[in-house]
Amino acid sequence: MTDYRETEDRSIIDALYKHYLTFTAKDFADDLELANVEEICWLYGITKDEKLLKMAEEAYRLFKSDIENRNRAGADIQFGSDREPDHHVVVYLELVKIPAILYSYTGKKEYLEEALNGIRKAEEFNMLISGLPSSTEHFTGINELSGTETCNTAVLPHSFGYMLRITGKAEFGDKIEKAVFNAGIGSVTKDFKSHQYFSAPNQFIATLNSNDYGHHPARMAYVPGHDVECCTGNINRFMPYYVEQMWLTTQNNGLAASLFGPSSVSIKVGKNQVPITVTEETNYPFSEKINFKFLMDKSATFPFFIRIPKWCKNPKILVNGKEIEEKITPCSFFKLEREFSNNDTITLIVPMEITTSNWSNNGVGIERGPLAYSYAIDETTNIVSEYKRSTEAFPAVERRPNSDWNYALSLSDREISALEIIQTNKDGYPWDAESSPIKIRIPVKKVTNWKMKEVIDNKTNKSFLTTPEFPKEIETEGETEYIDLIPYGATTLRLSIFPKVEE
Repeated sequence: MTDYRETEDRSIIDALYKHYLTFTAKDFADDLELANVEEICWLYGITKDEKLLKMAEEAYRLFKSDIENRNRAGADIQFGSDREPDHHVVVYLELVKIPAILYSYTGKKEYLEEALNGIRKAEEFNMLISGLPSSTEHFTGINELSGTETCNTAVLPHSFGYMLRITGKAEFGDKIEKAVFNAGIGSVTKDFKSHQYFSAPNQFIATLNSNDYGHHPARMAYVPGHDVECCTGNINRFMPYYVEQMWLTTQNNGLAASLFGPSSVSIKVGKNQVPITVTEETNYPFSEKINFKFLMDKSATFPFFIRIPKWCKNPKILVNGKEIEEKITPCSFFKLEREFSNNDTITLIVPMEITTSNWSNNGVGIERGPLAYSYAIDETTNIVSEYKRSTEAFPAVERRPNSDWNYALSLSDREISALEIIQTNKDGYPWDAESSPIKIRIPVKKVTNWKMKEVIDNKTNKSFLTTPEFPKEIETEGETEYIDLIPYGATTLRLSIFPKVEE
């Protein structure tokens, strides 16, 4: 699909067309093959051959009509019902876009409603502070130990990108940003040379035997490859998926700034297809200010849409330095239709407030804008050269805690606004813990009865240490301390969901 988009080589279409017409709808009706409906619908959009669209719709009908097409170890996928999701999450997130794609080609709203309902309930029962649903293979619900499979750092932005383009709902832009900036970057070392298979908001140790989610003991470790290679491929996809959806075309030859970050786009706009280049200058998501500078040889009138995040209560838009008077609604695309001229600058200001989010077992998280904030645990590292995928250039590294991590948040609701934001003014790569441009200082107390968890491996009968759940009764001692949090994505070992104690 990408090859054809870039080259317009018709032989690609001819080959795919012949390929898919050798199959029947039944061949694409199970939970792994249904993803082919994405390509079949795309081919239909180009060839206009109704046989392809009928095949796509029939494949989805068969998928829904027979449990054997959806059954995976007793788990099921029913996007349109209220059944709590329990299926393999990569498969679920890959397929939840399929009914929305069918809607985009048929106009049948029941398809779109199924996709939206499937997303709603996946989030309701499983969404974590990192922006991904709990997904240590299957959905596992929400608690302080819930983790995610790293494949989903790419699958969610890809599927939600379809939802963004099909529905025009700004909320999907928010969700893509949160998943990429937190779960995505937080699952890899910042040089992108090693990654986790399972990653979690709370992870105090990451060694070759610290994984307590099952399947393989090393899946929590930061290594250049795991026992299966799916996540290794996907960590190289989540950022390209983000970038390709930063700028979208709109009706009436307009342009939409849908995801934010330093970038530029060249496009033809307006009734007369005037070529322009828009440069986006910003330090987002660390900065609240985004400038869009327009370069063009002649003026052009066209609609420019800007995504307004849901979390931003008081956004502002300035045109060449002057604030506009129109109402700006969070969780929407603001439409600015005007005659644009060379060197025009549109400025979006999205004030970021510190908020707390509540989690199970009296857990609490700290968030600001699209970022979750975590306590970065000091660590000792050990290169495991004998690990089969470890090389000198791409080493496997075990990480163990080398500082206290057993903190509870000591904060009343009325004190949230008093939390201190620290602008470090540091240069360097902003996702490195040492170079983080933003910190949040919070009050905590040491939890005396929260220790690393020792687990016996049933296969080897050997013990290993892993991240513990909250104590049933929180016991603290000493005076209130203050610790600094940094963006989740800048951490490797971290504490993101704190137990809460009242003063």
